[in-house]
Amino acid sequence: MPLPDDVGMEPAHYALYIEARKRDDSLDGFTLLRVGPYTQTRHAQQDYDRITTALEGRETTLVPGHRVSARFGPFDVSDHQLFADPYEADAVALLDAAVAGVSA
Repeated sequence: MPLPDDVGMEPAHYALYIEARKRDDSLDGFTLLRVGPYTQTRHAQQDYDRITTALEGRETTLVPGHRVSARFGPFDVSDHQLFADPYEADAVALLDAAVAGVSA
């Protein structure tokens, strides 16, 4: 049985947030990089896996005094200018550029 083209809902949009949080268990920190929108969870998951692999073993040394981690979240259209487009660049290269900008 064919599925309908329109189910009456706008497509969902997802984002990845790469954050640097202080290691003292406080909530102090900042968002290092926002990547999105992703219209399919599998694309977001692929980039999440690549970023997590790139962070493995380095999450506490990339930004001094902070732990860097990635998380999923909704894409906020009103903040679209704060996000890097995941389809125009490699997510790991975006992470490397963001870390270099913080370290400089």
